[in-house]
Amino acid sequence: MPATFIQRPYFLLGAALALPVVVLVVLQLVFALNREREDIERQTLARAAAVSELTDAMLESDFAAMRVLATSPSFVTHDWAASYRRGREVIALNPAWRDIILSDLRTRREIFDLSQPYSASGEALKPIADMHPASANPIVGDLSREGAHCPCAYVHLPVSENGALRYLLTVALDPRRFQNLLVRHTPAGVVSSISDARGVFIARSLNFEDRVGTPGSPYLRLALASGRASGIYDATTYEGFQNKTAFVRSPSSGWSAQMAIASLLIDRPRLLSYLTVGVGALIAFAIAAGLIFWALRDIAERRRADVQIAQTQKLEAIGQLTGGVAHDFNNLLTVMIGGLNLLLRRIEDPKQREIAEHMLDAAKRGDKLTRQLLAFSRGKSVELGPVDLHALVPGMEELLRRSIDPTAKLEFDLDPDARWVMSDANQLELAILNLVINARDAMPDGGRIEVSVRSTEAPNLVALAVADDGMGMPKDISDRALEPFFTTKPAGKGTGLGLAQVFGAARQSGGSVEIESAIGRGTVVRMLLPRTEPPRETPKKKTAPAAPPARTANGQRVLVVDDEPGVRRFMAETLREAGYNATEAEDPGAALRLLHNDPPELLLTDYSMPGMTGLELAERARAEVDGLRVLIVSGYADAAALEASAARPALLRKPFDERALLNAVESALAG
Repeated sequence: MPATFIQRPYFLLGAALALPVVVLVVLQLVFALNREREDIERQTLARAAAVSELTDAMLESDFAAMRVLATSPSFVTHDWAASYRRGREVIALNPAWRDIILSDLRTRREIFDLSQPYSASGEALKPIADMHPASANPIVGDLSREGAHCPCAYVHLPVSENGALRYLLTVALDPRRFQNLLVRHTPAGVVSSISDARGVFIARSLNFEDRVGTPGSPYLRLALASGRASGIYDATTYEGFQNKTAFVRSPSSGWSAQMAIASLLIDRPRLLSYLTVGVGALIAFAIAAGLIFWALRDIAERRRADVQIAQTQKLEAIGQLTGGVAHDFNNLLTVMIGGLNLLLRRIEDPKQREIAEHMLDAAKRGDKLTRQLLAFSRGKSVELGPVDLHALVPGMEELLRRSIDPTAKLEFDLDPDARWVMSDANQLELAILNLVINARDAMPDGGRIEVSVRSTEAPNLVALAVADDGMGMPKDISDRALEPFFTTKPAGKGTGLGLAQVFGAARQSGGSVEIESAIGRGTVVRMLLPRTEPPRETPKKKTAPAAPPARTANGQRVLVVDDEPGVRRFMAETLREAGYNATEAEDPGAALRLLHNDPPELLLTDYSMPGMTGLELAERARAEVDGLRVLIVSGYADAAALEASAARPALLRKPFDERALLNAVESALAG
């Protein structure tokens, strides 16, 4: 049968399937564009809802403070002069409060007004207090441009006495407080506002000074008049910005938040969907006949293969990256630490010795960082031991200061009687960093953060605490703050694992965590850790490395194998100075050739090398040279794999200095 007849059914099948496939592709594009438009609308509504909720939270914090004031002893005993003075103290602690007015609902007269001197006789009620509350529920008023300290927004708290409403406590709020909140949550290219129940601007991201206290646009007032709790409407701002405005009205305060985005952002996906239907159909019809058969046959298999390949490549890349970083850094640090130790044995000038000592300290800190990286990537378990908080906490000062805003003030308070605890140093460092970052996030406008170490009433516990004077948390939030994955931060801004890690570090150390917080009064997170005695061997003052002790080296033959020239030369020269007969090989192939010509007594080899690992080289060498001792140097090799090997090599972790190298070589030859 001619090939043409064989291929024709496939062509006809492709042509028959082309039409429904084209329709599906076009519909999918249309649906995708519509989803894009819906996503934009949802995101804009979500931003407006977030601003509305934060505004309600601010108002609720004000009412909480008003309730505290209304239950003060002077208020209960009708000592209005003392209440007036107490009001002065409270308003000094609340910069957003511009005025406090107390009115008697029965006599319809003011008792005092902080904007005026106190008078026992009182004055006639002002219109702002002329209301008849039906219950003791808080009342959120409107914004006014008239009156003392205005423009300001008024909130009222009816106060009961003997079961009846008797007084009305009124606070005038500075609208700039809500303006700051609005600006922080307004993305670029968006015009936002907060308005009262009448549609009068309380805050606005554009022209705040001119617009505060003025009526919103007719579009806004019409949307509020509709009675809807939320929605999106077409509008034009006073500046001529044509937009789609998402609004959300608070059911408790009656205030609303608005987010206006360019109309094009929502209309464009709809227009593109129409163009897609036409242009996509033409293009798809042209190419579908030739591709549909192959696509239907291979698409499912290729997708599965692509997913598997992508996941495999990702895992391989992570493993190679971690191993490569560890290997390269350990090689560099080995050369640096070893070379600096050799130099310190030869330098006599005090200034040059001090410079070299500083360089050695930096290299050792790099060694610590590399070990922490490896410990994290391997899921290292907690290692409990005595931890000196007076060394650990100040040692983190530079890192902590870089982690907070410049406007925040970082302070330390270390009790000399509280110092040593039983814990894991790495876990404690991470816990302190998490707590300081949380404190920073709780103070968007800056503030004070204190890291303290103090004794507790329990003699066996030490308190490591981080305190801030940020916005604080209500009790229902602080009760759940230690739960894994619980967070009050916006999506993408927090995982909810920071405080969970702090709690885990304390519990694994045998301690606990306490949280003290209140709205507007900041937060204190306190880790209670078990007190312990300092280790018997206290750290000694830093001294220059002493010369290695005399060795019993009598020219023993050592074959040094490492693909890194600097590390190889450092090991070989150190061994030669100690009296060993060291031969160098730059790769496993050269090492195997030297084994045949002049078998050594000890094979000293790196683990990670191109073409063959140090363990594979050791196994081949042991098979060829009877009684050969093996010492592998590496910062990344798996100790379990080395122990399982028939070669049973000794292991020296990188980086190391010449003393550690000579000790390891001597032990390997003696074993």
